[in-house]
Amino acid sequence: GLIASTLAAQRIGEEWRYRRSARCEALELQRHISRADHDDRRDHLVGARRIDPLEGVGPGVKLVLSADCGGTTTRLMLYKVNWTDSVEKKKRAPGILVKEEKYPNIAFESLQDIIKTFLFQDCALPEDAHPTVAVLAVAGVILNNQCRFTNLDWKVNGYELESELKIGKVELINDFVAQGYGMLTLADDEVTRLNDVEPEEFGTIACVGAGTGLGQCFLVADHRTGEYRCFPSEGQHGEFGPRGAGSDELKLELLKYLKIKFSNAGNRISTERVVSGTGICNIYEFLAYKHPHEVDEEVHLLHNERPKDAGLIAMNATPGSLCEKTLKIFSDAYGAQCATFALYVQPFGGVYITGGVTKKMREWLLKEGSFMKAYYDKGRLTPVLHRVPLMIVNSDDMGQRGAHLRAVMLLKSEVEVQAKRLFDALDVNNDGVLFLSELEGLFEMAGNKVGRRRHRLEMAARLMEELDSDKNGAVTFAEFMKGYNKLPTRMVSESAFLHDPNDPHHQAAPMEMQDLVSPPDRGNDPDSQAALAEELRKFQSKERRKAIDPFQDSHAPLFQTRLYKRLTDKDPAKEDSWLHRVYWVSNSGGINYHSVTEGKALQYIGPDRVADMIFTRIPDDKKSCKQHRFRIEPPSDEDNPSQPTEFAAPSQDVMELWMIELAALKTKAQEKRAQK
Repeated sequence: GLIASTLAAQRIGEEWRYRRSARCEALELQRHISRADHDDRRDHLVGARRIDPLEGVGPGVKLVLSADCGGTTTRLMLYKVNWTDSVEKKKRAPGILVKEEKYPNIAFESLQDIIKTFLFQDCALPEDAHPTVAVLAVAGVILNNQCRFTNLDWKVNGYELESELKIGKVELINDFVAQGYGMLTLADDEVTRLNDVEPEEFGTIACVGAGTGLGQCFLVADHRTGEYRCFPSEGQHGEFGPRGAGSDELKLELLKYLKIKFSNAGNRISTERVVSGTGICNIYEFLAYKHPHEVDEEVHLLHNERPKDAGLIAMNATPGSLCEKTLKIFSDAYGAQCATFALYVQPFGGVYITGGVTKKMREWLLKEGSFMKAYYDKGRLTPVLHRVPLMIVNSDDMGQRGAHLRAVMLLKSEVEVQAKRLFDALDVNNDGVLFLSELEGLFEMAGNKVGRRRHRLEMAARLMEELDSDKNGAVTFAEFMKGYNKLPTRMVSESAFLHDPNDPHHQAAPMEMQDLVSPPDRGNDPDSQAALAEELRKFQSKERRKAIDPFQDSHAPLFQTRLYKRLTDKDPAKEDSWLHRVYWVSNSGGINYHSVTEGKALQYIGPDRVADMIFTRIPDDKKSCKQHRFRIEPPSDEDNPSQPTEFAAPSQDVMELWMIELAALKTKAQEKRAQK
């Protein structure tokens, strides 16, 4: 017994010394990693409290906000734009993208809330930095810069947004008008030509697009400047005109069927009921009613499950099927509508055909023939159409590109308006020129934001010297305008003269909800609903990662390293699928990280949720460009759905350290919960 006890004691001692040695090595490695990351992390976190997107940017640069506001989601984009940069034909509008985010409308109370979240939370703008202009492309009819918007039936007022968000100019445009502006940015290789006609310089441009609904707009050029202005059209809501040779009354019967379905046997059916994604489904249902013996039961069962899914019909358009007949009727009506609109506006600058349905049916429209046959079937006016260039748009981001282009165009005009308003406000003598004493008023108005009074006066003197090109001690408006880009942006955005108090639009009473056109029914098809669910999941997941103050003791690191985080659904074999970040375990028992893209420290898993997290090793795989991988799955609940996150450590040792720390962290959290 004595011998056995002695041997057991020796084994315990050896095991203890081994574990102590391993732990010491791990701690030494941890300290080494932490020291290597310390300076870099400190530099990141010192600047994490406040981000200025205009910092380090030259004079003349303004913030520009553009948005693509759909029925279910809103995409916001913030750009830095130098208002002196020129807009070039067939190129994207100038500007550097600062931030882009997409939000599910259903998660907010209003469009104002979405914009505030974007600007002041996700972009982390300082309180004194505001966009100079904003263009919001909205799915609705715009009346007096106001509209009813989305399936949630929000009311949006551009003038109220200007005042509430301190934006110099907010312009609401129809979402298809934004697509029209997008046509101006298209390069030659971004369109497919359907004829050999060359666009006329300064010729009118038409845009027609079938998506969930049907959109139309047209652009007219100013021959003096060459600048185009886009105008909305609701011509798609005109009456549907059935076509058919001789005694063929199939489309007349379609019209009667749709009258019963949508108008209670009333007088009219709009073209959009036929020429759209929803229209494809309407046509199919009519043909299934008309020819029940030709119905493919399997396809029809799928259609009943997804009655607004036009893609399902397109996928099953086999020769001789009802689905094929559906697409032929749709193509015929689409071609006829494009030609009708072309006769209305005579767009010798080109007809651009766009929209989600157009893109998905591109090959069908090019090869089948019904579209082009109907397009050129306009009797004695057909020769007019032979002078009109006809093109299918290949790109699908026209709304975003167009909203940004319109915002840049608006910026150029609005800057001059703001400059004149500010010049007149400073010109207290009303003599059309500014003297040094009047220019000092600009800096006095800004107050301590630009330094003490002595410093402000020195800045005014330097600005006077730069603006006064003829050195006569007075600055004319022409001189003021040339040097306007030298003025600090914040002075203008915070100026009491940013908006004209005598603007009749601002003085007009807001329109009542019943006076505005009800929004279109958008986003109810299965694909849109699935996309909405995914955006809602991403948004809720992002919201769970709340911002923290990294300088608080409770958030200070006990253990930290750099890790690579794999972006959701991205190819692990590509380097750009992995995001390099600093992660750390905090004093309070949570897991935090520093987001370089958002410029702030965020909480990944809070101390109260660590006990239920799941973490696993991932075997090395040659298909991944990163090895030493592991996965963490935060706990989920009904309000906070979560997805597993895949990480890669820079070395095997670092991964082993994380496994040790995560295990200890989880055990400690579970023990705390058990004690409670």
